[in-house]
Amino acid sequence: MLELVVFALFVGFVLIFFVKKTTTNVAMEEAADEMRDDKDIEILRSISPESFEKMIREILDDLGMQILETNWVNSREIDILANNPMEIVGGNYIVHGILVPEGEYVSSIRVIGLSDTVRAEAALKGILITTGYFSEEVQKYSEGAPMELINVNKLKEILISRGLQTWPEN
Repeated sequence: MLELVVFALFVGFVLIFFVKKTTTNVAMEEAADEMRDDKDIEILRSISPESFEKMIREILDDLGMQILETNWVNSREIDILANNPMEIVGGNYIVHGILVPEGEYVSSIRVIGLSDTVRAEAALKGILITTGYFSEEVQKYSEGAPMELINVNKLKEILISRGLQTWPEN
């Protein structure tokens, strides 16, 4: 019986090790170097706050969401409260957009803040959209939270896949 328990613990630790080694859907710091020469990424990383807000609104509109409230937190961060009107799967979403200057990353503090806001407002999900990349520690704070993290690479993919590839002018 003791051998079975020891074997089960061993298998459990091995599985945990392999789960931690799997890739994440959040492109972290190393993605910044890989995409350095992508002209579309460069344009997205340098857009104006007005173009950024318009882009987020177009994405939410294309998803069928209704924008209830928009609030600029500061010159580089925007909060949007949107509602998915669909029955059963609908509800409120809190969208937080961050314009990130070149060389900086979105830290876990922003992710934790959005997660806390989602819980406090009883929203269905939080969506963090950035024109930059997430720092490495973000992954451990975002696991299990009702959130979607969208960096500049994913933002570009969304714009292209939804036919919203109208790259904004600065």
